[in-house]
Amino acid sequence: MQENDPRQHLPLAPHDFEILLSLSRAALHGYAAIADIRERTGGDMVLGTSTLYAAVRRLRRAELIDEDRNPPSESHGPPRRYWRITDLGSSVVRMEAERLRRTSAAADALLGESPARARR
Repeated sequence: MQENDPRQHLPLAPHDFEILLSLSRAALHGYAAIADIRERTGGDMVLGTSTLYAAVRRLRRAELIDEDRNPPSESHGPPRRYWRITDLGSSVVRMEAERLRRTSAAADALLGESPARARR
């Protein structure tokens, strides 16, 4: 595999996947990413700051995210670091979403459940 081949990053850890999903919509600072993940998952995933920042370091080293050099201006509070997803990160999160869809379909088939029946 080539150095920037998105497949080398798969499968993603659940926290990493959720962070990349959040950043796929907009550049966010840490607390905003934590709040977005908690809201999107209905509270099923709640990240602490140490978990988030460990993941941010890992994702940044892998070049899946980077610091946003043009963050939105803030009118109050301390300055915050904003993170944005890179092109490589966008490719990785899309591939992971597809991998999870296939995994979910395989699990449904093994368990004899259709997606509609499983939601009941």
